[in-house]
Amino acid sequence: MDKGRTWAIALRIVRQFRRDPRTLALIVIVPALVLSLVGYLLRSTENSISLAAVDETSTPGPMLTLLERALGQAGWDLRVLSTEEEALAAVDAGDVGGALILKASGSEGTAAPNVRLVLEGSNPQKSQAIRRVVSQVVMFAGLISPAQLPDTSATGEGVSGQVETTYVHGGPQFDTVDFQAPPLIGFFAFFFVFLLTAVSFLRERTGGTLERLMVTPARRAEVVLGYMLGFSVLAVLQAVIILLVALLVLNINYVGNLGIVFLIVITLTIAAVNLGIFLSTFARNELQAIQFIPLVIVPQGLLSGVVWQIESMPRWLQGVAHAMPLTYSNQALRGVMLEAQGLTSGDLLLNFGVLLVFAAFFVLLSSLTLRQRMD
Repeated sequence: MDKGRTWAIALRIVRQFRRDPRTLALIVIVPALVLSLVGYLLRSTENSISLAAVDETSTPGPMLTLLERALGQAGWDLRVLSTEEEALAAVDAGDVGGALILKASGSEGTAAPNVRLVLEGSNPQKSQAIRRVVSQVVMFAGLISPAQLPDTSATGEGVSGQVETTYVHGGPQFDTVDFQAPPLIGFFAFFFVFLLTAVSFLRERTGGTLERLMVTPARRAEVVLGYMLGFSVLAVLQAVIILLVALLVLNINYVGNLGIVFLIVITLTIAAVNLGIFLSTFARNELQAIQFIPLVIVPQGLLSGVVWQIESMPRWLQGVAHAMPLTYSNQALRGVMLEAQGLTSGDLLLNFGVLLVFAAFFVLLSSLTLRQRMD
């Protein structure tokens, strides 16, 4: 083996990358930015939980004092409200993760009060954490014996004994996979469709197919629409596969209308198709097309609610998150699959409407790009 020839080949590869500033940025700048963003999110994202409490007993006991201490040690927030109606309204609006309601037992004397726990339920991790803390506090307050406490490490049927547990959304059968599945469905649909479209359209352009279409009798509008429809058909097929895997293989629990879920995912994939067409025009080869992934896909995966909740991020990152289409698709998918939001829900209409605006904007960008390529 000739070491000189081997070294010459290695030097040629290094010089080739040195003349490609985009690749150098991918090697040096992008990893530093992404890792810094992840580290910042890990250090600054708050995982606090808010819990409402109402004591409607005639003789208030130590329950709320113990609960406030326990929540304070965990860095959580306790909101003491006046009436059960206020607490339930806060849970229903999503302002708190649950409400603990103490009522008189109906008998006079030293009888322990009835304890009711109402959980918002859309986030199983929060629900299980609240149940665990409430169970411990109830035991320490002497309202229930250790033998009556549930196994809070399991996804059981709720707190037994004198504590009645109900859910506004979801239920005890929902786990972490069910909570993470909606945004993951949107993320993978967006990611794979964007990658497929960007690389495929680049091949159409570099292979001369687009130029050959320009000399055919086909009009520009027909070519533009044909490309969009062709890639959209593949995007729909991929969206169907992702949904079927989530429902049949992962066997996730959901409570909403699958038709609305499919509509949201299809709208998201149309946005991904046209974004892929637009950005592929700035690439000269497949490597450069793939380089858009850490710039376009990774930040959305970190900031759109797939890993960290947007509400717990610093305010300036929340602003960045709300400038991304995946944020609205994830919120819409969680709303439908975990909270059974329908087409009459204001939150769903808002998220879906913004997603439609993003899709229409990307369609416009890709149309202008295709037309410019034909000029």
